[in-house]
Amino acid sequence: MVIVVSCVVGTLRGGTMNNLSRLHLAGWPLVFVALAVQASGSFSGVRALYVTGMVVSSLLVTVFVVRNRLLPGMALVALGFLLNALVVAANGAMPVTQEAADRAGVSTVGLYRNTDAKHELADGDTLLLPLADVIAVPLPAPLERGSNVVSIGDVVLAAGIGVLVVNAMLRPHPAPRPPAHLRRS
Repeated sequence: MVIVVSCVVGTLRGGTMNNLSRLHLAGWPLVFVALAVQASGSFSGVRALYVTGMVVSSLLVTVFVVRNRLLPGMALVALGFLLNALVVAANGAMPVTQEAADRAGVSTVGLYRNTDAKHELADGDTLLLPLADVIAVPLPAPLERGSNVVSIGDVVLAAGIGVLVVNAMLRPHPAPRPPAHLRRS
């Protein structure tokens, strides 16, 4: 959703998809490895594997962000991932407040049954509660299935991606240079 909205904003501001397609992101495969590691931990159903996957994926994304640190939005991407990693590491899962879930119309049944390794219901023992999933994002019909509860880290991360996409659309980027061993002398 963030990328689609960012592309619309970039286009309205005079940017082009061609400019976006020419954006060079150093080490981009790290993002896919990070997603795979995090997904493996998430789908395992084992909380310790989820936390490990979150930490490892955060480290991989950090390397990616450092390699691309001069691009607009990357500092926000890094901060969003860091905020989420901190609250997950402190609690063993991402805490979700019942109040925010109710406002968003999101069921917490899986949290009560401990069938969701990624999330837990926030309570009096939750650490770093302001960084948890406390922001309700209710969507109107027919999009209500997309309603969610997010963290401030998710918001910051989405803002960083939006800044990156819009800025990339607004500026032409040189085609990436091939590695030295592939260039003709």
